[in-house]
Amino acid sequence: MNAISKLLSASAIALIGAAAQASEVKVAFNGADDPTTNAEAAFVAGFAKALEGTEFDVKSFPSDTLGSEKERYDQVSQGLIEVDLAALSSTFGQSPFAKGIQLPFFFQSRDELDAVAKDTDVMATINEPLLENGVRMVGLNYIGMDIGIHNTKKPVATVADLADLRFRALNSEQLALQEALGTTGTIISWSEVANALQTGVADGYFNPPNSAIRTGHTEFLKHFTPVDLTPSTRVVLISEDWYSALSDEEKGQIDAAIEAGVQANRDWVNAWAGEVRAKHEAAGVTITELEPGEREKMEELARATWTTSLSEDELKAWQDAKASVAQ
Repeated sequence: MNAISKLLSASAIALIGAAAQASEVKVAFNGADDPTTNAEAAFVAGFAKALEGTEFDVKSFPSDTLGSEKERYDQVSQGLIEVDLAALSSTFGQSPFAKGIQLPFFFQSRDELDAVAKDTDVMATINEPLLENGVRMVGLNYIGMDIGIHNTKKPVATVADLADLRFRALNSEQLALQEALGTTGTIISWSEVANALQTGVADGYFNPPNSAIRTGHTEFLKHFTPVDLTPSTRVVLISEDWYSALSDEEKGQIDAAIEAGVQANRDWVNAWAGEVRAKHEAAGVTITELEPGEREKMEELARATWTTSLSEDELKAWQDAKASVAQ
C-alpha cells in the first residue's frame, strides 16, 4: 500500500470511528442498573428502548462509574457525557433559581411540580445560565415517593420529637431546613451515610422511603415518618454542545426518548407507591404518622427557609408559576 493509500485508509478509519462515537449516548445515573428496583434505571431503560432502531447506541453507566456528581456535571458541560441523571443541587452553583424545585412543603404533589415544569417558563429560567455553560436541563426524574424522615432511635410523631436527633444533610439547603425544624444536621456524602448511621455520627436522614429499602439501610433505620416534605427530585441533564450539533431528526428522536424515559420513571414511582409500606414493614421498620396539626407546624417553620434559598424576586416567580397551573 503506497503512502497516499495508507493516508486515505487511515482517514476513512478515523471518520468511521468518529461517526460511531457520535452515535453513542452515554447515560450516567446513581444506583444499580436494575429498572425493577431503581427508579433512575427505569428512566434509562425507557430512554434506551425509545432509541431502538435509530443510529443512537445507548450505554448506561450506573453509580459512580463516570465519577462523582460534580465530576459528571463537568463532563456533561464539556460534552464528554451526553445524558446525566443528576442531583438537583449540582445545578445550584450556576442556576440558583433551580432551588425552587426543592422548597420544602411548597409543592403539594409530584403532579403539581410536573405541571409547573411543563406549563410555565421556570425551566427556561433555570436553563438560561446553564446553557451558557454547556448544560441543558430537560426533565425531572423522581427517585421514589415524597421525602420523609428516617431514624435509628425512636418514633417521630411531632416536631418536638426531632429535638434530640442528628440528621445527615444532603446540602446546605437541607441543613437549614433541619435547623429550622429544631434538630441538628451535618452534611455527609452519600457514600459515607451507612457508616455514619452505624457509628452514630448521624441518627437518620430526610429521604424517600425507598432509599433505605434499596440500600439496605433498613438494617439500622428502624423508624420512618411519612412527612411529604417535597418530591424526591433529581434532574435530567444533557450536553448542550452535543444536542445542538444533532440534526432536527436526531433531536426529535432524543426528545421522544427523554419523554419515554420520564414516563417510565413515573410509571415506576406509581407502581412503587402501592408496595413501599409493605416492604418497610417486612424489613422491620416502624411507620409512625404525624400527630394532627404537626405537619402544619413543620410547614410554618420550613417556610422561613424559602427566602434563604431564593431571592424575593425568584420566590415570587415560583409562586406565580405555581398559581398559574392551579387556575
